[in-house]
Amino acid sequence: MRKWVIWLISVVGIELTGIISGLFAGDIQSVYQELQKPPLSPPGNIIGTVWTILYALMGTALFLLIISKVANKLKISAITLFAIQQILNFSWSILFFGGNHYWIASLVIIGLIVMIIACIRVFYYINKAASYLFVPYLVWCFYAGYLCLGLAILN
Repeated sequence: MRKWVIWLISVVGIELTGIISGLFAGDIQSVYQELQKPPLSPPGNIIGTVWTILYALMGTALFLLIISKVANKLKISAITLFAIQQILNFSWSILFFGGNHYWIASLVIIGLIVMIIACIRVFYYINKAASYLFVPYLVWCFYAGYLCLGLAILN
């Protein structure tokens, strides 16, 4: 299979997980607008754009892992970590926006941050670019974690 096809499938697949998670979460915009927000909260319309970019970066990182020429054991470990963080990412918006479980979502995002750090470390040994592509995701999740905890406290 051509590399660009693998890249496209990786990116579209990860973007779809975000879209499906958003569908299960319900009307995210309305819920977000109704919440009391902590300082430095972004306008709701920017959040979707940021996540779209981050999902494209994640999909590209996955592609780099898939095509890497390393021992299968290391590749499987990296893709397993990727899958775990993706499951946590998928469940977060459903818990937060769909279920209004702000404190549980706060625990999930802390777990997600830990998994992203683990991914960055393991990816680095396979493909440095894949590791670097996760850095903006980590930064955003630290910010999202601050927002999540702030929203949990205020609501």
